Amino acid sequence: MKIGIITTFMEFNPGYSLTGIVRDQVTMLTRHGHDVHLFVNEQYNGTNFPQPQAAGSGALEIRNVVPFAHLKDYQSKADITDAHLKTAEKTVQVMAQALQGFDAVFTHDIVFTGWNLPYCLGCLAASRHLPGLPWLHWIHSVPSAGRDWWVIQDYGPQHRLIYPNAADRIRVAEQYRGQIDHVRVIPHIKDLRSWFDFHADTCWLIDRVPGIMQADVVQVLPASVDRLTAKRVREVILIFSHIKRFDRSVCLVVANQWATTRQHKETLDGYKAIAAKAGLKVGEELVFTSDMKPQWEVGISQQMVRELFQCSNLFIFPTREESFGLVVPEAALAGGVLQVLNRSLDMQVEISGGQAIYFDFGSYHRTHNVVNEEKYNQDIALICLARMAQDEAIRSKTFMRQHYNWDSLWWQYYNPLLVEAKTWGGAK
Repeated sequence: MKIGIITTFMEFNPGYSLTGIVRDQVTMLTRHGHDVHLFVNEQYNGTNFPQPQAAGSGALEIRNVVPFAHLKDYQSKADITDAHLKTAEKTVQVMAQALQGFDAVFTHDIVFTGWNLPYCLGCLAASRHLPGLPWLHWIHSVPSAGRDWWVIQDYGPQHRLIYPNAADRIRVAEQYRGQIDHVRVIPHIKDLRSWFDFHADTCWLIDRVPGIMQADVVQVLPASVDRLTAKRVREVILIFSHIKRFDRSVCLVVANQWATTRQHKETLDGYKAIAAKAGLKVGEELVFTSDMKPQWEVGISQQMVRELFQCSNLFIFPTREESFGLVVPEAALAGGVLQVLNRSLDMQVEISGGQAIYFDFGSYHRTHNVVNEEKYNQDIALICLARMAQDEAIRSKTFMRQHYNWDSLWWQYYNPLLVEAKTWGGAK
């Protein structure tokens, strides 16, 4: 699709929340193969609008064509000055021409604020020259103290208002003298990758392992290949297999180092066989980072490990021997992570400050025999899920990660609405 986004931006100010909203929209749309034309003020003095990380096949073009004007906060159409009527007329000319051949157009607060009234009138008039073009108008604040241009039924059948929550949907419809169907709900995007400025390599990995963003239970476990036995990666794999059996989607990412020899690669093959036998999909639900890029065989960067921790919500660490275990505070500092540590290793309780849950896995100085390993791992999986369900921070982080990312919002909200929009008011 060819999609226009109309703003009045004079610059890209990262402190202005609307620029972040538009940036994420651009990223989402280009990732999914659409060509985006971002309309900004003709005196836009920004440099380059930040390009999305790991963008798809779509493209972004910035169009400096929105007429410049010294604006005022209008309360009524009756108050508009002759100068601003000319701004509206120029907007009609510009948009009626510039939007030829587009499939949809978004606006941001254009039909809402008094400051944007000249552009509102111009866009609405231009839409009459473009009868097959759907218009989606974002409203970014709760509308109150009605304005005389808030009459959605006068805009035309191809126009809809977009609001970021369902709780105020009826209020928005009432303020715009419309019906509930005139207002569609699309939550704002707040993707970990853009909010935390993830490195391009991390974005690339998430694109190829979408479970990192979408799975119910996500863990990152840094470990050298020669330490996989000591770190008890096998046990973590088996516990994850039980979590999956309890109808949870899972993603276990082993951020491994030194997979550089034939012996080490054969070691990894052994763990993959264990995972496959236990019912995990290798490459999707269990991933060794060394398999993803040749240069990652020696390990991924500290930045990538940190960013992957920010996606996780569980950290099972049944290691048999540590002097400190740096990964324990590293995982905890990511926030919203349940830590499951080895009670058989005394320093684990000390280093974690007693702020975790603990199970006996045995250690270099303490033997722990399990009569029924299958039942033991199943019980650990159940307890982990129960504790995660009781922790509001974990539930909240998981919900935000899964629901407000570029891809979830595209498939759940944007794509269905854009397909439906083709049927509005004679649209193609």
